[in-house]
Amino acid sequence: MTEPHPFPMSTADSAWLRMEAATNPMTITGLIGFRGRVERADLERFFAERIVPFSRFRMRIDGPATSSPTWVPEPDFLTSRHFFEAELPAPGGRAGLEMVVGRLMSEPLTFDRSPWTVHMIHDVEADDGSAGTAAVVRLHHCIGDGIGLMHVVLNAADESFDPSSLPDARPARLRTPARQRAVSTLRGALGETRDLLMHPTHLGARLAAFGSGAKAAVGLLAMTPDSDTVFKGDPSADKRAAWTHPFPVARVRAIGEAAGAKINDVLMAAAAGGLRAYLESVGEAVDRVEVRAAVPFNVRPLERASELGNSFGLVFLLLPVALADPAARLAEVKRRMDTLKGSAEPGVVYLILQSIGRAPRWLHTQVVDMFSEKASIVMTNVPGPAAEIHMAGEAVSSLMFWVPQAGDIGLGLSILSYNGEVRVGICADAAYVPEPDLLVKAFEAEFEALAARFLPAEAA
Repeated sequence: MTEPHPFPMSTADSAWLRMEAATNPMTITGLIGFRGRVERADLERFFAERIVPFSRFRMRIDGPATSSPTWVPEPDFLTSRHFFEAELPAPGGRAGLEMVVGRLMSEPLTFDRSPWTVHMIHDVEADDGSAGTAAVVRLHHCIGDGIGLMHVVLNAADESFDPSSLPDARPARLRTPARQRAVSTLRGALGETRDLLMHPTHLGARLAAFGSGAKAAVGLLAMTPDSDTVFKGDPSADKRAAWTHPFPVARVRAIGEAAGAKINDVLMAAAAGGLRAYLESVGEAVDRVEVRAAVPFNVRPLERASELGNSFGLVFLLLPVALADPAARLAEVKRRMDTLKGSAEPGVVYLILQSIGRAPRWLHTQVVDMFSEKASIVMTNVPGPAAEIHMAGEAVSSLMFWVPQAGDIGLGLSILSYNGEVRVGICADAAYVPEPDLLVKAFEAEFEALAARFLPAEAA
């Protein structure tokens, strides 16, 4: 493995680095659930062989608080320095694991080393009753976004790992069967949620239409602040984690087909209904309430999927919380999503994020505050492997992740599909949502309400 060379951080990555705050660390938190026990030495070896060759995992950040941060080699790098053991607190099981994840996502990463860690917890009972190892992986957002990181995961899996796909091997890269399987898997996974927003190759053409871009920029500036609900306020450093039980992707798709909608429309509509139910449960009025979500939009073409870093913009989706009927909510979510797919808003936000990466601190802060006051939640959807994968010789039973928030946003909702199932993870600021499990239950209930409406044959 060659020694990495220092290089300046890109403007887009710098923008996300500079959003780091004590109340909102810009850390992506992931959870890998193994069907059986995985020893620390085996997982360390797995990372050293298949993850660490990507240079950012061996580099720290010089000048993280400056306008020109630089990636530099981590002195005397050892994979083992990034690995830790964690105990599963009472009552154990998923509840105990949620406590561990929440505690870890509340703690900022150090910039003295490459900003990533792995915490291993053993004897965790999975949804199917088996007891295995769970690995909580934390990475700073400046390392990469969901699509780029998922590419790393796909290529690292035992089924598709190919040494020629590693960065150091690129000059002699071969189209081996294993490599072809990895690319095919990624294409299939992206195809599952390609309807999320617009195709990346459309970005340039849409931004070339200056009038459209200018109109989108004016629209962003004129956008009113989000509804005043319990989801807005002063954030704290206390984060809570929760996640839903898995939903079969085929079932989500069937609801969408019956309603003339897409998979993502169904999940967004369930989220809108869950938010409505939660607000009602805490005594808040829901009439005329719409909760705006900031939704990341991938602008990285598939041929550049192996590149780390951040290549996404944002769109702002108003969730129709005021609508009481699940079918009406789904229809309205679909209508609004279809409108966003044809807008220039994602590209405009992407360019704004790039520009503030080198802007004076006061301007960067002002832009982040402007965006955060317009939204109460970050919602992201990342397609994972369509079939079961293995890591370090052990089957992966589940994959989950939690998206960080910026400014005063205190609620994140992350959708990840894996092996024919989809899970929804919730990262909540305790100052806004002290018991995110209530929001999870509300989401699950709203999904079942949609299923009852559009899949009546299930009840027959």
